[in-house]
Amino acid sequence: MDREFSPEQQRSNRLRSVLKFVVPLVLVGAAVVYGAGLIAPSLDKTAIRTASVEQGAVEAVIEASGVVVPEIDRVLTSPIDARVLRILKRAGDSVSKGEAIVTLDLGASTLALEKLSDNIARKANQQAQLAATLEGRLIKLDNQIRLKRRDVTLDSIKFLQNRALFDKTYISQQELNQFDTQLQKSRDELDAFLKEYANAKASSKLEQEGVALEIASLRKDENQSRRELDQAAARAESSGILTWVVQTEGMNVGRGTMLARIADLSSYRIDASVSDIHRERLSVGLPAKVRVGETSLEGMISSVLPTIDNGVLKFTITLGGQTNAVLRPNLQADVFIQTARNGATLRVKKGAFVRGAGEQVVFVMQRSGNGNSLKAERRTVRIGLIGADTCEILSGLQAGEEIIISNMSEYQHLTSIAIK
Repeated sequence: MDREFSPEQQRSNRLRSVLKFVVPLVLVGAAVVYGAGLIAPSLDKTAIRTASVEQGAVEAVIEASGVVVPEIDRVLTSPIDARVLRILKRAGDSVSKGEAIVTLDLGASTLALEKLSDNIARKANQQAQLAATLEGRLIKLDNQIRLKRRDVTLDSIKFLQNRALFDKTYISQQELNQFDTQLQKSRDELDAFLKEYANAKASSKLEQEGVALEIASLRKDENQSRRELDQAAARAESSGILTWVVQTEGMNVGRGTMLARIADLSSYRIDASVSDIHRERLSVGLPAKVRVGETSLEGMISSVLPTIDNGVLKFTITLGGQTNAVLRPNLQADVFIQTARNGATLRVKKGAFVRGAGEQVVFVMQRSGNGNSLKAERRTVRIGLIGADTCEILSGLQAGEEIIISNMSEYQHLTSIAIK
């Protein structure tokens, strides 16, 4: 017959049964929770990039994108209304100064020039006829004046002689008046001839000046037409590379129509663009660094367009006459605009760990006590200015310390990592 257990013994037996299941579960959970901390993760040193903290200058920059374009891009236009006869050069060809690119049909313009020359000749003939007519008229008037002056002199003598006779009562008053009237008539006729002579010279001068003005205007048009004909061969004004040429022979082009575009490859500029959130920080004169592939060039903002297109601000960078064999039209470039600078500060090479100014988590390379093993310890640092290649360390690191600059986002929860 079984013996019944006391209440105390029953509670003790139940507790032991529970502990048989609970204790193993607790131990397994503890192993899971703390095991990850006990097993230290590691990284291969060849899989990470590191950089040393040093003293130096840091330049804060705005990053933008740009394209290389010739600093001087000349447009060749048609000086006349014409038809394209021949295309002598194609896009991509090199041209020298004075070399013909396109030949235009000059028939209509040549005819117009000949017509202008004929008009000038007619006007010149008209001018000569006016001069000849005036000369003949003036000669005739001069003879009439000379004869009339003689008549006035003779009539004056007759009047004086008859006046003496009148004083001696040899002739009557009526007879004396006749001589006086004849003298006044001769004088009036002389005055009329003199006025006609002066009027003839004045009117002829005005006519000749009018014709001279017409001739001058025609000659100006003739010179312009002659210059346009000289330019109608569409010659390059400077040496360079053709970036565009009219495509079709036989097509009609109007005065001012573009025939070709010539790029002067001796100097370049950068046409850059950036988000309009930086518009308050950009201004003419700010220094810039331009990176084309592995080549870096110094430049300066020369102009900022006042308009914003779809949230994009455009500006131009001059390279100060710098030339480089790597520069070619339409190459993409990285642009860094310097907006601030600290000359003497702690800095480190910029890497994936930089996510803006302020506090950042980095991993600092450390050697163990015996110096044989290497590890990376997590540390919080404060970032200041961020440049194109480096960033400023305001606190948290010392000169000479080495940090990992690779992307360590998946290890942010760890305090240290073994480096193999």
